[in-house]
Amino acid sequence: MIARVRKVGIEEVAREAGVSTTTVSRVINQVPTVSDDNRRRVLETIKRLKYHPNPSAQSLASGRNNTIGIILPRFADMFRSYYISELLKGVGTGVERLGLNLLLHITRGKATIDYSAMEGLLFADIEGNEDQLDAAIEQDIPSVVMNNYIKELPVSCIAIDNRLAAERVVAYLAELGHREIATITGHLKTPTGLDRLDGYLKAMKERKLEVKPHFVQRGDYTAQSAKEPARRLLTHPERPTAVFAASDEMAVTTIEMAWELGLRVPEDLSVVGFDDSPMAAFARVPLTTVWQPLSQVGELAVDVLSKLISGKQRHSVKTLLATKLIERQSCRQTWLEH
Repeated sequence: MIARVRKVGIEEVAREAGVSTTTVSRVINQVPTVSDDNRRRVLETIKRLKYHPNPSAQSLASGRNNTIGIILPRFADMFRSYYISELLKGVGTGVERLGLNLLLHITRGKATIDYSAMEGLLFADIEGNEDQLDAAIEQDIPSVVMNNYIKELPVSCIAIDNRLAAERVVAYLAELGHREIATITGHLKTPTGLDRLDGYLKAMKERKLEVKPHFVQRGDYTAQSAKEPARRLLTHPERPTAVFAASDEMAVTTIEMAWELGLRVPEDLSVVGFDDSPMAAFARVPLTTVWQPLSQVGELAVDVLSKLISGKQRHSVKTLLATKLIERQSCRQTWLEH
């Protein structure tokens, strides 16, 4: 009687090696983005279990589906967001140029995503999607994070130099003669919000300008979040002469609040925003703001991801893009005595 040879499946190899089936398939197909440690463990397990891959396992990650995914964090009015629309514009341009397919995932929290249908992943942000990013890294899925500069993780990222941009806003206002400069921050649970606040604080310190306790007011980028912070700043006995808001929506709200309180912009108050969204040019007072190359972030992220998938790029790429200060009519020289 002939003994039957037990058939070993890809799932068993993955379980024994402590990795996902996607990672096993990528090792079998010699995809270069798999970490050295995972590759070694998989190869050792394949040899020990005498596993022979079947055609379907070999084709799982062979790069034939030409499909990438993008994960968007879910938030209110996301499809009215200037950030999302510009990012997707750039991603769309890159995908079309390279002939790729794009899967869109909108999720926030612990949703499980089937990565096997995708060669690589783009993250529009990571706030709320940290678990998905960790899973992608663990499974050796080529990934690019946009809007965040992440030093500590082995993942590519394309971001804006938010710290330097905020420093330049303070420098600009200081050159106009302002010494009482306040800020309304973005969401401080996001790297972007923290970086813009850090840039503001650093520039104020370098110029020996006092950051009074009420000069730092918290917002979350939305217009509504800036109403009370703007009111507190503009009704305070030590009212600032200039306000740097971490988004155009909050800056426009600040201008509206100033008018409501009988203050003139820019005669009594200078205001600077961030984004250069369409509303900036059409505000009650055209807004001086920071332009950021969001569509370029999206297009560059697709290029980097394509190179990671093909093996032309073997190591993570970490890029910071420059911004520009767009001067309009919401700021003016001040002649206050110092």
